[in-house]
Amino acid sequence: MSSAIQIVNTPEVLHGKPRIAGTRIGVLQVGEAVRRNEWTVEETADEFDIDADHVRAALAYYDDHPEVMATLRTQREARKRTIDATTRAE
Repeated sequence: MSSAIQIVNTPEVLHGKPRIAGTRIGVLQVGEAVRRNEWTVEETADEFDIDADHVRAALAYYDDHPEVMATLRTQREARKRTIDATTRAE
């Protein structure tokens, strides 16, 4: 069951972003695949090569922590802008 699947944050993996324990798969990636891209749980599980219960656990965390997910999106967009600016400058 999903309740046994842990979502963890460890500084040395994915820069401390929430992820499915035992993987390098971030909650934000899984959540956006389902919520924004409208993939099914099964499609997402297949794409990330994880069990559907892992997807459901990540979705539960994603839905229960909207402020964390918003912060991660903001950080990602800032990194993209920095990379784009650096690329244009070269």
